[in-house]
Amino acid sequence: MNRFLCVVLCAGAFILTGCNHFGFAFKWADTYIASKVDDYFDISSSQSRHLKDGVQKDLGEIKSAVLPQWIARLKGLQQEVQKGTLDASRTSFYFDLFLKDVEQINARFADTAGRFIASTQPRQLTAFAREFAKKTQDDLNKFHQTSKYRKEMRNKYTDHFEMFLGSLTAQQKKMIEAHLDSSPFPGELKARNKAHILSLYLQQMTTPEAKREFLKTYYDNPAAMDLPEYQTAFNEYKQQLQKLIIEVLGCMDLKQKKNLIENLNEKTAQLEKIAKAG
Repeated sequence: MNRFLCVVLCAGAFILTGCNHFGFAFKWADTYIASKVDDYFDISSSQSRHLKDGVQKDLGEIKSAVLPQWIARLKGLQQEVQKGTLDASRTSFYFDLFLKDVEQINARFADTAGRFIASTQPRQLTAFAREFAKKTQDDLNKFHQTSKYRKEMRNKYTDHFEMFLGSLTAQQKKMIEAHLDSSPFPGELKARNKAHILSLYLQQMTTPEAKREFLKTYYDNPAAMDLPEYQTAFNEYKQQLQKLIIEVLGCMDLKQKKNLIENLNEKTAQLEKIAKAG
């Protein structure tokens, strides 16, 4: 998805859901997020400190309000795998919950994001536009290198599946290849969408106050400013990704089921430890 501030200021959310060890993610989330924000805005030491404080407070709320939901869900998922009831319908159910979790976590960082945006100076707003334009061009260059980008995406899919299942079968690898053929991520369109957002930021927002308001509005509701064709393409991609997950999980062998159960149990134990630590 890689929405600019959504990713920069809520990078922690994606670390927490994608990292192999939740404890590490929670411990270093504030430092990681401050570093990513600095890449775009060249922030001061005071801004970095306040940003880290805000992220730590947000993570504390996530620990008390969100982690119990995640723990219960992982336990339920583990039980369904063990009983053999994780069919296509139930996989779709958990996939949809995961997407809602990401949105819920993003919202948890909204106040911190708002305070940081309000603290930005004119030079930082200019620096953001410059860095965002550079990274958008880098994206375009990457997506134009079709074979290299395809290999990168293949490796990402494989790594994420193997993180839970262990080694994939030849059949499962063919499923990934078929998905890459028929439903590749709309990368070039995503980069065009980023360029569209940047043009709105530069052309319509002529004062620092207007630029800050634009960034806050976009953080709160990024889809409202996206190109319609990108939204359509991305929603279709999510549907096809869901189908791929259903297909791969639907043909797990006994060893992969065992690995999945063990990995779910391990991640549940990690979250329980974090929740108890407070």
